[in-house]
Amino acid sequence: MTTTLAAKPLVPDVRVERSPRRKGAKKLRTEPALSATEPLIVPTLMDEEIEEAFLKIIHVESEALVTVIEILSPTNKIRGSRGRASFMAKRHEIMNTEVHWVEIDFLRAGLASVTDPPLPSSDYRVLVSRADRRTQTRFWPISVRRPLPVIQIPLRGNDPEVPLDLGAVFRAVYDRAAYDTSVDYRKDPQPPLTAADAKWAKELLRGHRAR
Repeated sequence: MTTTLAAKPLVPDVRVERSPRRKGAKKLRTEPALSATEPLIVPTLMDEEIEEAFLKIIHVESEALVTVIEILSPTNKIRGSRGRASFMAKRHEIMNTEVHWVEIDFLRAGLASVTDPPLPSSDYRVLVSRADRRTQTRFWPISVRRPLPVIQIPLRGNDPEVPLDLGAVFRAVYDRAAYDTSVDYRKDPQPPLTAADAKWAKELLRGHRAR
């Protein structure tokens, strides 16, 4: 058995030809070799993976998820950001399950997580949604002038709710991280306080000899 390879014409993409030299034509001047133009170096914009920390309460025996506690980060409060989209998607998912939802917002800047219907204006806010009472969310509006409240964390079934002292948690974190040595209380906070709250804060700091 014989195999015959048929010749197939090849059409080049680029053809280089040497043109015939005409009589009396001037000799072309040899150009120096081209050097590459140095570019500017700019940062490459890449989508970073977003990792949001949260707390989960799980039933030991069944390993069932009971309660999710979310503490909002700055990216959760930026309109149109991936962080906000991820947060809102997680809340929507939890709200359609038998899992309790606890949301803690200690950030004065940014867009509130609940905008429809709008909640009463406050510096900080905490929301607790029990799985068995989805239509009645508990809401704590918190002023910078008031101590952080003690809230109730819902648990499984008929188990009694557990009190969580947010003020005690804040003080523990503040002391362990030694924020008193890193925070410059001589500077105004960002975002700025209202005129009345700024006056109150200065008097408070003056009493603690921090300003």
